Amino acid sequence: MSADLILYHARLVGESQADAVAVRCGHIMAVDRTERVLRLRGPRTRVLDLAGRTLAPGFFDSHVHFLQEGLALTYELDLSPARSLREALELLRGWAQQHPGGWVVARGWDESVWPERRYLERADLDRAVPQAPAVALRVDGHMVAANTLALARCLRPEGELVDRDRGHLWEEAAQELLACAQPELEQLVEAAAAASRKAASLGVTAVADMGGPQTLAALQAAEARGLLITRCFLYLPPSQLPNLTELGISRGFGGELVRIQGIGEVYVDGSLGAHTAALQAPYSDGEGCGKLLLSRDELAALWTEVDRAGLQLAIHAIGDRAIEEVLAAGERALFQPQARHRVEHLELPTQGQLARLAKLGVVASMQPNFAARWSGPGRLYETRLGPERDRRSDPHAWVVAHGIPLAFGSDCMPFGPLAGLAGALHPPQPAQRLPPEEALRAYSLGGAYAVGWEHKLGSLEVGKLADLVVLSADPTQVPGEEIQVELTFLAGKEIYSR
Repeated sequence: MSADLILYHARLVGESQADAVAVRCGHIMAVDRTERVLRLRGPRTRVLDLAGRTLAPGFFDSHVHFLQEGLALTYELDLSPARSLREALELLRGWAQQHPGGWVVARGWDESVWPERRYLERADLDRAVPQAPAVALRVDGHMVAANTLALARCLRPEGELVDRDRGHLWEEAAQELLACAQPELEQLVEAAAAASRKAASLGVTAVADMGGPQTLAALQAAEARGLLITRCFLYLPPSQLPNLTELGISRGFGGELVRIQGIGEVYVDGSLGAHTAALQAPYSDGEGCGKLLLSRDELAALWTEVDRAGLQLAIHAIGDRAIEEVLAAGERALFQPQARHRVEHLELPTQGQLARLAKLGVVASMQPNFAARWSGPGRLYETRLGPERDRRSDPHAWVVAHGIPLAFGSDCMPFGPLAGLAGALHPPQPAQRLPPEEALRAYSLGGAYAVGWEHKLGSLEVGKLADLVVLSADPTQVPGEEIQVELTFLAGKEIYSR
C-alpha cells in the first residue's frame, strides 16, 4: 500500500529517532527513518525532500475570534500599526475619506505603545471622522472609543459602562454599539475565508473560536463553498444555550471543519488594558479594582446547565478576584471533571488558586503573546499592576507545575503561535518560562486535548490526521519571529506554500 505524500530528511518535532513521515488518505501512515519511509513510495506519491527543515504538527490556536480577524483583513481598519495617537488619527481620517457613506469600524489600537500614553477619545474621533459614525475597538476587545455620531446609537444611560464625555464604552455596552455596524452574512463569509487563508499561512490548522451569534452560519457557509481550510472548534455565546439545549446539540456536533464545542467566552471580568479586569487590590495607576461582570451564583448555575447539556464552558477570567469567583462557582457547580471546562487567559492567579483549579480538572487556556507584549519593566502590566504583580502574571510554569492541562492561543493579538512563543521561551518573568518542548506542546497537543481531539491531532503519530506544518527552522532553537512557515497541510492536502 503506497503513500499519497512523503516528507523526508526532516527534523521532526517530538521525534529523535525518525526523520520522515508518510501520509495516506489524510492520515499519518508512518513515522520512521527516511530510508524506510521511502519504501512506501508509489507511482502517484508526492515526495518532498525537506532538506533538514522542521516538520511539526499543525499549530492549534486555542483562543481566537476568527471572524473578527477576518473582518480586520477585509472590512475594517487595522490600527495596530499606529505607533502614536497622531498616526492612529491619520489612519482613521484616510480610511473615512476612502470609504464614504457608512460606518467607520477600526480595531487594534494600543495606547501603551504610544508616546501620548492615553486612550483615544470622542473629541479625537470627531476631528478625524466628523461626517460618519466611527468606533475604534481597543486591542484587547474590551473597550470602544466612539465619535459623537456613533454615540447617538448608544441607548444605555451614562454610568459604569458608558462615558459619553470621553466617548468610551466598555464590555457589553461596547459590543452593543459594535453590533450596530455588523456587516451582512456575505461579508462574514468573506471574512471567514480570509481568516482561514491567514491561518494556513501561519501554520495554524485548528482553532478554538470564541464566536458570536452569526459565527456558526458564516463558518458553515464558508465550508460549504470550499473556502474554509481550518478546523474550527466553536464556542457560542450564552444566548445560544437554549437553542442548543432544545435541539439536543452537545459537544462535538458538526463535521471535520466546523464543530460545536460549547458555550464561551463567558466573561467574569474584562481586561487589564481597559482597567476592567477584576483585581483583589487596586490598580497601581489609580483606577479602582476593575469590574466583576458575573457573580459566582450566576456562573455556578450556568456551569451546571452547560455541563448537563453535554457542552464545554469557556470562562474568561483575568484578574485574581475574577479567578476567585470562578473557583467559588466551580466548587459549588455540578459538573464532570472529564468535561474539560476551560478558564481563558488566567493571567493573575495565585499559587493557592492554581492548586484549587487543579482539583476542579479545568484546562488553562493562556496566551503567551500577552507576556511578550505587555509584561516587564516599563510596560503595560507593570504600569497597571506594579512590579510585584507583574512578576506573577501569566505564570505558565506554575500552571504546568500544578498539573493543570495547558493550551496556548493568541486571542488574535496577534494571530498565530510563532509570534507568541517568545512569551513562554524568553519571557520577562521567570514564572512565565517553559521548556521549548512544553511550549510547543501547548500550541499543538495541548489545544487538541482541550477540545477532546488529542487522539486525532496534535502530534506526529501513526493514525492521526495529517495536519502538518513545515518550518524554515526549529522553533526550539531559533526565535519565532525569524522563522518562516514553508508549507501547511490539512489532512495531507497542501493548503499553503510560501
